[in-house]
Amino acid sequence: MIKVAMIGAGSVVFSKNLTGDILSYPQFRNATLSYVDIDADRLAVGAGLCRKVAAALAADPKIEATADLPAALEGADFVINMAQVGAFDSTLIDFEIPRKYGLHFTIADTTGPGGLFRALRTYPMLCDLCRLMMRLCPRALLINYSNPMSMNLLTIARSSDVRAVGLCHSVQGTFQQLMGYLGEDPQRVSFLCGGINHMAFYLKLEKDGVDLYPRLFEAAGRPEIFQRDAVRFELMRRLGYFVTESSEHNAEYNAHFIPHGQEMIRRFGVPIDEYLRRCDANAQEFARLRAASENDQPIQVHRTQEYAAPIIHAMVTGTVVSVYGNMPNRSAIANLPAGAIVEAPALVDKNGPQLTTVGDLPPQLIGYIQPHVIQQELFIRAAMEGRRDHIYQAVMFDPLTAATLSLDQIVQMCDELIAAHGDRLPRLSARTLIPTSGKAFGAADAAAYRKSWEKIKGG
Repeated sequence: MIKVAMIGAGSVVFSKNLTGDILSYPQFRNATLSYVDIDADRLAVGAGLCRKVAAALAADPKIEATADLPAALEGADFVINMAQVGAFDSTLIDFEIPRKYGLHFTIADTTGPGGLFRALRTYPMLCDLCRLMMRLCPRALLINYSNPMSMNLLTIARSSDVRAVGLCHSVQGTFQQLMGYLGEDPQRVSFLCGGINHMAFYLKLEKDGVDLYPRLFEAAGRPEIFQRDAVRFELMRRLGYFVTESSEHNAEYNAHFIPHGQEMIRRFGVPIDEYLRRCDANAQEFARLRAASENDQPIQVHRTQEYAAPIIHAMVTGTVVSVYGNMPNRSAIANLPAGAIVEAPALVDKNGPQLTTVGDLPPQLIGYIQPHVIQQELFIRAAMEGRRDHIYQAVMFDPLTAATLSLDQIVQMCDELIAAHGDRLPRLSARTLIPTSGKAFGAADAAAYRKSWEKIKGG
C-alpha cells in the first residue's frame, strides 16, 4: 500500500482530480491519501470531494485530512505540492503595486515581478517541506505542481537532496489544442517539445513522418483560427515554432504586446488582470463545491491528462512511461545552462523520472527563453544569499518590465513589494554596493488593495 501526501489540498478541484487519477489504478484502491492545508474550511471541502471520488470508483483508500504536515509526511512514498503561499491577498499585491508604476499583467505567476515574488514567498515553505521530507520520508518523490514552476524546482534542487519533478499540463494540453486546429487525431501524431516551463516549444509535429508545421502555418492564416490563440500564433509567425503555455501567459513573457498600448492589447486579445478575475470566479465556484462535498449526490470521475498518477504507477510497478517533466537540465537541452530547470521529455521507471536528450534548441528560441533563465538564477541566489540586489537585477532582465519602467522605477517598485510582502519573504540582509531606492514603505494593507481591485473590476 502506498501513501500519498497532498500539500495545499485546499485547491479542491485539483486535489479531487489527482485523487481520481490515482484511485483509477486497481493497485492503488487501498492507498493512504493524506490531505494537508492550513485553511480548515477548504481542507474539509477538498477531503469531502475526494471521499466521493473514492466512492464513485468503488475504492477504499484511507483518507486523512490534517493541518499536521509532519504527520502527513511520515512514511509517505509520494508528496504532491500544489500550495500557493499567501493566496489571493499576496497575489493582489503582485498586481496592484506594479500597477501604480504603470506595469500591467495577465497572470503574473511565472516570471517578472509577480512570478519572482511568488517564488520568494514560497521559498521558506519549500525549504521547510524538504527538510521534513529528508527526515520523515527520505525516499519519497516530491511532485511539484505549484507555480512558478522553474523557480520552485530551483529551490528544491539547490536547498536539498529531495528527489523531485515539476509537472504542468501545458505540454499535453496545448498539443490537444493544436490537433483541434488541424483536425487530427492526437493518437496518430507524434511531437517533440523542449524549453522551460510555460516557454517550451514544439520542435517537431509529425504524422506518419510528415511535418505538420506547414499545415499549422496555413491554419494560422485563417482569421477564425488565428484569433483563438492570437499571441501564440503571432509568436509562431516570428519564431517558427509554437509555444506551450497559453496566449494570456505568453503575452507577458516578452516586450512585444502589452507595452505597445491599448490598440495592440485589443488587437491580440490580451486579457489584462486575467488571473485576478479567475480568482474571483474560483471564490464563487467554491460555494458550489462545498455543497457538492456535503450532499449525497454521486459525482462523475474521469481520468485526466495530468502526469502525476502515471508517474506513481510507473515507479511502483516498474512499467515504463514517457512524460514531460521539469528538472535540472544536466545537458538534456545542450544550449541552456546545466543548472537551469528545463521542461523536456522524461522516462519514468522504478528509479523515477529521468530527462532524455533534446539537443540544441534553435537560437531564436534560446533568445526568447534566456532572459527568464537569468531571472530564475538571480532568484535562487537572492533567496539563498539574502541578496536584495539580485531581486532588482532579476526584475531588470524581465522583458516586459524593462520595456515599461526605468531602472529607478524598477528598484523603487521592488522595495515596495519587499516591504508589502514582509515576513513571508526570506531575510534579505546581505550587504552589497547596489543602492536601494532610499524610500521607506510600509506593510501591505490588504483591505485597501481589495478595494482598489474592486474599483478597477467594476470600472
